[in-house]
Amino acid sequence: MSKWSIFKKLFVMQYKNYIRDKFNLFSGWFVTIITLVGWLTFRDTSQSSLSYDPFVLASALGVCGIRNCMYNFVKTIHEFRKKDFFNRLFSTNISKKFIFMTMVVFNLSANMVVTLVTLAIAMLYPEQRETILHVNWPIFLVGYILLLILSNLMAFLIAFWTKSIEWCFTIGNFYYFGSVYLLGLGIPYNVLVSEKWVIYVSYLFPQRYMSNIMAAGWINAPDFHYKGNNGNNIDFGYGNFAWIPYVVSLLIILVLSFLVLIMFKKAFEFENRRYKKFKNQHKHLAIIYAINRSSTVEELESLIEVRDNINLNKKKLNNTLKDLKHQVSERKNAKNGKKHVELKSKK
Repeated sequence: MSKWSIFKKLFVMQYKNYIRDKFNLFSGWFVTIITLVGWLTFRDTSQSSLSYDPFVLASALGVCGIRNCMYNFVKTIHEFRKKDFFNRLFSTNISKKFIFMTMVVFNLSANMVVTLVTLAIAMLYPEQRETILHVNWPIFLVGYILLLILSNLMAFLIAFWTKSIEWCFTIGNFYYFGSVYLLGLGIPYNVLVSEKWVIYVSYLFPQRYMSNIMAAGWINAPDFHYKGNNGNNIDFGYGNFAWIPYVVSLLIILVLSFLVLIMFKKAFEFENRRYKKFKNQHKHLAIIYAINRSSTVEELESLIEVRDNINLNKKKLNNTLKDLKHQVSERKNAKNGKKHVELKSKK
């Protein structure tokens, strides 16, 4: 099969798995959209004391990314592991990088659809159409891309390090709902900022930094300060150090990338490394390699015959070497005996 055929089959497989789970569809689509619509429709920022932030749409887009690129992705990866999908697939000559990249592409594509639908719904509101004209897109997109990368990396780590699907859901929901309520969608950030302990708790969520970058870009506040609806000056907790969220985001992603790399090596290359210490490992690994790429019974039978011939020839060779060593030993003994007799006769 060509790579394109494999890509299409794996893409369709993930699509069927995605639409089959009605709960994930509801939580990944409707919960975020309903929350956003509720804020945009029923909260009048000029009269209500509990008003949403001007970057509520940016927060909603960030929550969509966290839900789809982390929580839903965790579920897909864990299901594939449980069904031994990876081990069976990687026993062929298909590249591991290609498979994982295909999964990531589908995940990002699904998230992009949800994001565009959410954005389109928000554009039904005149004030959102006005706000989008003043968005600092470079800052917003940097935060958005970093958030998606982080979410995918966390999904791999959670799915491979957690054996139980229940624990996968627990950890995924912890980071998902924590992000919903602490990053400006479920509870407005201008309300949260009045409670310092809540801000400190939010630092436990690495998504915080990327979400703050997105929010700052959405309201065009590169210094991470903005004026609330009540006239108060509100900041994201970085003081005058606007570089902090960027540097911290990159550091977190680098650390998680390193952990994912180690995890992949341990999960899929450990056996090969262990076999390398055995004698004749090149021969055995070559046979295993050939078996993995056999597509018919006849090819397997031919490999078995080749293996038997190798073992038979090796056995014959060992016997021949033993005979030669025995003959050499006998000749040495004979020579030593002859020399001993000659020396004795001379004496």
